[in-house]
Formats: sequence, C-alpha cells, structure tokens
Amino acid sequence: MHTQSPQQLTIVGAGIAGASLAWLMADHGWQVRVLDAATPGSGGSGNAAAILYPKLVSAELTPEHIQSQAFLHTLKVLEDPRLAPHFQASGVLWLQTRKQHVDIGPDHPWWQSQVWSLNAEEASAKAGVALHHPALWLPNAGLIHPEGLLASLLAHKNIELLTHHEVTEISPNHSGWHIQVQPGHQREPITLDAKHLVLAVAGGAQQLLATQHLPLKPVRGQITTLKRPLALKTTLCYGGYLTPGFHGQHVLGATFQPGRSDTSPCHQDQLANASALLDAVPSLTTQIGLHENVMSWSARASVRWQTPDYLPMVGWLPWPADYERLLSTRVASRPMPEEIQELPKIGISLGHGSKGFSQAWLAADLLCQALLAKPQAQHSDLQERLRPDRFLLKAWKRGQLRSTAP
Repeated sequence: MHTQSPQQLTIVGAGIAGASLAWLMADHGWQVRVLDAATPGSGGSGNAAAILYPKLVSAELTPEHIQSQAFLHTLKVLEDPRLAPHFQASGVLWLQTRKQHVDIGPDHPWWQSQVWSLNAEEASAKAGVALHHPALWLPNAGLIHPEGLLASLLAHKNIELLTHHEVTEISPNHSGWHIQVQPGHQREPITLDAKHLVLAVAGGAQQLLATQHLPLKPVRGQITTLKRPLALKTTLCYGGYLTPGFHGQHVLGATFQPGRSDTSPCHQDQLANASALLDAVPSLTTQIGLHENVMSWSARASVRWQTPDYLPMVGWLPWPADYERLLSTRVASRPMPEEIQELPKIGISLGHGSKGFSQAWLAADLLCQALLAKPQAQHSDLQERLRPDRFLLKAWKRGQLRSTAP
C-alpha cells in the first residue's frame, strides 16, 4: 500500500513565534525544520519569565481586541498536559495607578470571570505585601517559563532543530524556496530547499525579504532578576512588573526603549526598574535591598520588534520584489487576485512586541489553518487585520510604489 509522504515546512526563528507554529504543524504530522542563528530563546523570547496577561480595554472594545482574543486562546493551548507544566496560573494584579488606570465594571464581558475589581486592602491580601492602590485582579493570568516551554515545543519528534544556522539569503524557485545558510560550525555556507517557508525572525526580516515595507521597529527592554526571597504571592503590573518567586527568582522589569537595539545590560536601567517598582509599591523598599550594590543584581537586555499600529504581521506575503513590481504598474486599482495568486508566498509571523508568548499562538493558528487548507482560513476578519502586506498597500495608495518607467 502506498503511504503518502508527510508535508514539510521550514521555519526561520526558534523563539516563541517559530516554536509555536512548529509544534502545531508537527502535531498535524508535518515534518518541520527550524533554523536559528543562535539557540532557542536567545532573543526576545529568552527572559527568565514571561507574563501571560492582556492589556485590558473597555467593554465595547474587548470582543474585537486582539490581545484579549490571544490571551483566551493561549490559556486553552496551555491546558495541554505536555505544555501545562510550564505555566503557573498565579494571577496578575493590575494596579490602578495614575499612569495605567482603566475603567472596568459590571458591563465588561470578562467581569467576574476573567477580571475582578479590588480595593487596596483586598489587593494587598492577594499580593501578600502592602499596596496603596486599588487593583484589577486577573485570576487566570500568570507566568510562563520560556526556557522550559520552548524546549518542550521543539523536542517534538517531527521537528528538526538546527541551531547556530544563520539564514543569510532566501529566494523563490520553481518548487518553493532556496535558503542560503551559514552554519556556525563550518566555514562554507550551505543551501537548503523548502516547499513551505515561514519567517519568524523579526529583526532580520527586512533584510531577508529585501523590502522597506515591513516597518518593524526595535524596542530594547532590560529586566532585573532578584534572588532575595520576597513575600509577594502574585505578579504586580504597574507600568512595570514584578513576579512572585518563580524558578528560584523574582523578575523585575522592564525598561521600554524604542529605537534601541543594543543588548548590553546597564546600571541606569537597573535603577530605573527598581525606581518604578518603589514608586508603585513603596512597602517593598526594604525587602528588595535597594541600598545594596544594584549592579550585583542579575540583568538581561533584549530587543522586541513592533509595528506602527502595534499589531503583529501574520499571514502569507507575496514575494515582495515581485509584489512591489506588480503594484507599481497600477495607479487606481490593485492587481487582480489571480495575478497575486501566481506569485510565490512566504509565511510571516513578526512584530509581536512584548506580547509574543500570548499572541504567537493565535498567529500560529492562522498560519496553520492556511497550511492545512482549512475553510476558515479563507474568510477571516482577524486575518485581514493582521495581513502582512497592509503597510505595503498603504505605501502604494500614497503613490510611493508608482512605476517611473516610460
């Protein structure tokens, strides 16, 4: 009896965006190859803890709010027994400070299911430390252990992980893609072929795709890790954040520095993290030992990448060189769907910013639906909002792609 060969997928990037898609497709029986220039989580996915919680918005905005949808989706994913050990539903207290106050009440669709309102005394009891602000309590939010989760995802039997394999060039061919790779353990580059290819490496996407119309901006963030035990029982969010004890340490952070892509920890950012915490929770001044040598605290800086509209770019992008050329020939109307259909398409999961550990799963699901040719992948409002060519189309409407040829 003839057995059909499994489908194959290549993913560039072993952070949470790439690993989540790899795991989903491997679970559907596909053979998945993951390439990373370093090791899993070496970039923005490598902090000591990731906080799973959404930015809360008003009642009327919540049903269509992508962060809210992603949060609920990820909670369901992490119920899987293979992944659940890497998630601790310790809750999050969203302190209602002047800088991050949001009105949530009984009209909110999450009221008394995903969010409660607490006064300062009630919030202090939840936290285990004295708080001077009322708070919103998110009982199902919590902490993800990035290192453990990425390791479990990429250990799937249908995944081949190639670390220290830097992708330097990609180009379409008649049957898929040529991928030029520089392995770290040998001098000579190698060329790999792939039928299906997904980019989940935000920092290198513009160069690999040779386009300026994926407007990803770097945002540097530095975290501080404290090994001194604190009485804190849940995560505090106040513009910054502090986690309860998690894998032997507390995580304090994070700075937010748009436009910076350097990753060397610095003393000034250690002080900034501590200062933001003590402004919000002065009762912790003695416990965290601010008057000790702050530079003895551990720190990690990394870069997240975000888009101008703060939404990720997810979907199947026509090869930019061909797509931009096609658009440049049109003045008043877009190319016909059949013309675009003929162009090679590359998968994109980029621009998740600091919400990768929640948003990546929703993105992976959209890409997975398309790879499996599921009907819901054809008509999706979410797909339309996240489409990776939205900024390119805006440039075309402004006339920035217009052909200058006679």
